[in-house]
Amino acid sequence: MKVLSKRTSILFLVIGVIFTSSFFHVEAQNINDLEAQIAQKSQERKELEAEADRIREELTKVGAEKGVLQAELNRINAERKSLDNTIKQTENEIASLELKINKSEQQISRYTSEIKTHADAIAALLRGMEQQETLSFLEVLSSATRLSDFFQIRDAYARLQEPLVTTTQLLEKKKVELYTTNQELAQEQAELESEKVVLGDQRLIVKSKEDEKAQVLNQTKQKESSTQQSLVATLATIEALDAEIRDFESKLQFALNPESIPKRGSAVFDWPLDSILITQRFGKTVSSQRLYVSGSHSGMDFRAAVGTPVYAVADGIVKGVGDTDEQCYRASFGKWVFIEHEVGLSTTSAHLSSWKVSAGDHVKKGDLIGYSGNTGHSTAPHLHITVYATKGVNGEQGARITERPSSACPGTNYRMPLAPTSAYLDPLDYFPATDVSYFKYPSLQN
Repeated sequence: MKVLSKRTSILFLVIGVIFTSSFFHVEAQNINDLEAQIAQKSQERKELEAEADRIREELTKVGAEKGVLQAELNRINAERKSLDNTIKQTENEIASLELKINKSEQQISRYTSEIKTHADAIAALLRGMEQQETLSFLEVLSSATRLSDFFQIRDAYARLQEPLVTTTQLLEKKKVELYTTNQELAQEQAELESEKVVLGDQRLIVKSKEDEKAQVLNQTKQKESSTQQSLVATLATIEALDAEIRDFESKLQFALNPESIPKRGSAVFDWPLDSILITQRFGKTVSSQRLYVSGSHSGMDFRAAVGTPVYAVADGIVKGVGDTDEQCYRASFGKWVFIEHEVGLSTTSAHLSSWKVSAGDHVKKGDLIGYSGNTGHSTAPHLHITVYATKGVNGEQGARITERPSSACPGTNYRMPLAPTSAYLDPLDYFPATDVSYFKYPSLQN
């Protein structure tokens, strides 16, 4: 009878361990706190985006002011505010990712503990079943003083079977959850490193804005009359340079070969920004008549605050980068990146704050190539994209990086992508399909 009582006690103890482990107590308070913080960061992000929209409106107003140097200072200050907002959004994203990583690490720790608990429970079950198998039917029957004792022992053994199956299934489930959470953690850590790189680049752009502001503040010490004369000269330089470029491009010989470029609507390009709003289209537009000597806009403009990441629209090779402000300040593309793509098209991304690629680099669609800005002939921060046919009917070059003496800016050689006028293409023909929500003004859709 003592043997029976001892064995029965062991069986009930094993079953108790199993059911206790099945309801393993998890301290979820930390994870709940993290989820609340993540939700708070998401709300902060919405508020920052609203602030960014307000700053963009401020930038638009600044662009319309006539205060010459004061307007230039206002422009730089507004760009700095916009960039500060962009940095805050990046910092918010980093903080959110760090919270998610913390949550994932806690979940991994929890799953690891639960897996160990379930594994221990399975081991206890197997030991109990091994004890059961060592007793023959006659031994069990003879150890029972009453018939009810016999049935009690039999039922206890039977109850061991079901928890074994259940606990084994729970163990497999927790292993899958652990693997999935580990994968999520790796992805979150990679995103975190990427955001930290972007943040570092944006802070460098802030430094360049401070340098530009210091330069303009120094200029304000000059007389207003001298400044007005400088403005007139700058505007004349812009007009002369535009005319010079158009004259050179018109003399280049090029016959477009429709078979060498993708069909319209083929969507071979991806968008160059995370958020798309088109502010000016290709060709003759209301703004182009006012802004350009030729009366025609050579590409397409997108709304983009200073420091916004700019991506490659398709696979290709970077043929060159440059800054026209070094030759003719605020007279053309500013900082630019020129890429020859594998689909028979080439692109220039212009008015950048900085670039992240160099000549000869191979880029994939979606790779970071630079950050948007307000350099060159630009009235407000935005991204300009020009699209060209790479080759003509007889293999002649479409767009190419050209360096030649400038009569508009005496004593300098301007260096920038240029192309025959017939090599210019409408960028919208090669981007994904759009609707009215993609355009700042509904009339631009047509």
